[in-house]
Amino acid sequence: PPSLASRLQDFFGMAEGPRVAGGRVPVVLHLCAPNQRPVQVTTDLSGFWARHYPAIARELRRRYPKHAWPDDPARAAPPARRA
Repeated sequence: PPSLASRLQDFFGMAEGPRVAGGRVPVVLHLCAPNQRPVQVTTDLSGFWARHYPAIARELRRRYPKHAWPDDPARAAPPARRA
C-alpha cells in the first residue's frame, strides 16, 4: 500500500487521512515526532486523533515544548513551515 512519512504536526487540520485510487485505498501514514522518528503508523487518522494522540502529545509536549500540541488536532491549523 502507498505510504507517507511526515511530522505529526503536518497532519493537523485533517480529520481523515488521505486516500488514493478514487478514495478506495487509504495511505499508510508514518506520523513522526519533530526529530523525524516515527511515533505511530496508521491508516486511520481520525482514530489516531481520538485514541492515541492524547497520550503521545503529553509525551511530546515534554520533549518538544517549543512545538504546538493542540488539544483538538483535527481542527488545528498545521504550523507554518520555516524557510
